[in-house]
Amino acid sequence: MGLYNQQFSNYPNQFGMNPQMLSPMINQGQFQIQNGGLISIPNEDEARKYPVAPGNSVTFKDENAPYVYTKTMGFSQLDRPLFEKFRLVKEEDTPALDKAQDIPINKSEEIKYLVQEDLTPVVKDIKNLQTKIKDIDSVLEELKSSCSTSVKQVTVSKSTKSSTKEAK
Repeated sequence: MGLYNQQFSNYPNQFGMNPQMLSPMINQGQFQIQNGGLISIPNEDEARKYPVAPGNSVTFKDENAPYVYTKTMGFSQLDRPLFEKFRLVKEEDTPALDKAQDIPINKSEEIKYLVQEDLTPVVKDIKNLQTKIKDIDSVLEELKSSCSTSVKQVTVSKSTKSSTKEAK
């Protein structure tokens, strides 16, 4: 198939058309970009096969399933492409969105804020727990030291017994 080359502009184009008219004919086999930069594809395999230039990312919309895919190439041609799959989920309106739009919310669902008076008992409980933890740590240290002294006593008594047996 002969293509228009600007270097050889003296030679006639076999299609008899200007280059602007040729570009849709050349791109006929490729997917068209639609929906604000999303490329519509029939399935995930087509998205995986789609060529992406190094250092670029392409977003695909699956025509037959509720998925969106992205394919990203690193700057090196040796890098494997990063392929991600996202599921589209419809969400219902929430009361917070209604409030943002100045639609009155049901009065029983008013927002309550935490004030300093509510926080004081919680702070006291935390301090009580901290003191109990310190008490437990001190008891554990006492047990540890008593265990180590009893182990020393046992080893000393064994060594003295063995030395007295050797002396006899």
